[in-house]
Amino acid sequence: LSRRVFGAPGAGAGGDAAGEEPSFNVAADREGPCCRYFEPQAKAQKAEYPYPFAPSTHLYRDQFDGFVKTVRKASRMKNSGTATNRKRVLHYLHEIVMNGQGEAVVAGGAAPPQLKADLDAVVVALEPLAENQPFFGRFASAKVWLGQRGIVMPIHYDATDNLYVMAWGRKKAILSPPGQLDALYRYPNAHPLAGSSQVNLTAPDLTLHPHFQGADLREVVVGPGDVLYLPAWWWHQFEQPFEDTAALNVWSRDRDESPEASMRDMRVREHALSDQLEGSVEQLFGNEAGVVLGALAARGKGKSDDDDAASLDEQKLDRANEALHATAESWREQVARMPGGHPKAAQPAVDLVAEYLELTHRDVMQEQSWPDWKPGVGWDVSQIAVLPRDLRERCEPAPESSPFMSICG
Repeated sequence: LSRRVFGAPGAGAGGDAAGEEPSFNVAADREGPCCRYFEPQAKAQKAEYPYPFAPSTHLYRDQFDGFVKTVRKASRMKNSGTATNRKRVLHYLHEIVMNGQGEAVVAGGAAPPQLKADLDAVVVALEPLAENQPFFGRFASAKVWLGQRGIVMPIHYDATDNLYVMAWGRKKAILSPPGQLDALYRYPNAHPLAGSSQVNLTAPDLTLHPHFQGADLREVVVGPGDVLYLPAWWWHQFEQPFEDTAALNVWSRDRDESPEASMRDMRVREHALSDQLEGSVEQLFGNEAGVVLGALAARGKGKSDDDDAASLDEQKLDRANEALHATAESWREQVARMPGGHPKAAQPAVDLVAEYLELTHRDVMQEQSWPDWKPGVGWDVSQIAVLPRDLRERCEPAPESSPFMSICG
């Protein structure tokens, strides 16, 4: 990848007729937390903010030249020893370069010829590998990742197959098979960190997450020219402890006649159980579902006198409890009819519900809450990483409906 690939002024790549340069998605955060993916604030706003959330990752848009200058200046400061004792802020560019129709794009606009030619060549090279995927239909979209040494993308999963192509630098990938919700403590679907684990793999707290010690994890280092196949629903974390890196990941779409995920991999049926349990309470209580589920988890641990359970109507908790048990029983019946079933189907519904509440909702309401939070209260953005001064001088705050915090020009 080179700066010319993303379109110089006048190249018309995602810009206007006057040659305006396109802008790209960048995540910035302090070394350590950088960088955590979360759902856009507009999605939480539409759901009426069911969970407290205080993000630290600063999402902004900047032109490619601006991103390069920011990273180069940070590197010079680190190498010269002029950086402060505070944790440095890292920057991670991530941008869709192939849309769902398989078209090469830059910032939503047509890609310049150089990038289109590169992507066409990548697709041709990857097709023989992709066709080995059991249900491959076609490539769906692709995203480029450019980031500094020290970045960690915490463990999460995607619902589609993925080929991860390293362009330069090396990354350490930590991989884990689907399911394992009892070891990886998945966030609720309505939480901004949906699809991610509550466990910090860099420094796991076994007092808080004792079942993590039973997680099935494996590790691999990928370097230039390597292609890593990430099947759908596999957990993965990428770390950059060696050097700055560039990578391209290409998602694929299943064939139309492909069976649904829970029919081709019994491990995914565990996800369906959690999805259905959460959905049953959301249907009753809307954006209060997280508070209700957290209160039930606390009540199950005998903490109802000193948390949300004490302030909630017992009838409301009983209604939620009845819905959860009915849903768990229904799931057991569904899975019993599926080939191979699932080991958890042998557990009584009462145990399935208790386990779900303990693993998913025990701590999630308190993790980032503040005294005056209640359902409907927006995010606390006071902990957002502060951008470097050069960026602040040319950035403007983005509207609440935007997926970004700042727009830089």
